[in-house]
Amino acid sequence: MPEYDVPRRLWLKINEPRIVSVTHALVYFVLMSAGLYALINPPNSVEGAAGDLAMTLLAGTLAIGGAIGVPTSLAGIWWLERTAVALVLLASGVYLGIIIALQVTSTSGSNRWMQASFVFSVLALNVVRWHRVKDRPYDPDRTITPT
Repeated sequence: MPEYDVPRRLWLKINEPRIVSVTHALVYFVLMSAGLYALINPPNSVEGAAGDLAMTLLAGTLAIGGAIGVPTSLAGIWWLERTAVALVLLASGVYLGIIIALQVTSTSGSNRWMQASFVFSVLALNVVRWHRVKDRPYDPDRTITPT
């Protein structure tokens, strides 16, 4: 088998549409990495407001959701990706709530609305993903070949 066939065969194993699956896997990977890093080095402004335990739970939830999401989005295992989406939605919702609470209770001149808008966009896009994966065990468009 020629070596150049391995990347192509791996690419062909990715759930269709491949660009969507790879993009979701990349997002999950970034969220997992951010969650893991926040476990080691929590964001100071948020940790101070939410507390050590809350920040650890938030970062851990995000890391676990991302870790589950990477392989399941690539393989099209939607019944398990639902868990990843739910964990990311939970972490995003809590984080957005913390950011908005910090904005509302902060002194005049601080601005966390742009940060809140980016977290909201992650939340909203994962609601869309939830809608796509919520009722199906696997990708309904995937062609199943008889064995």
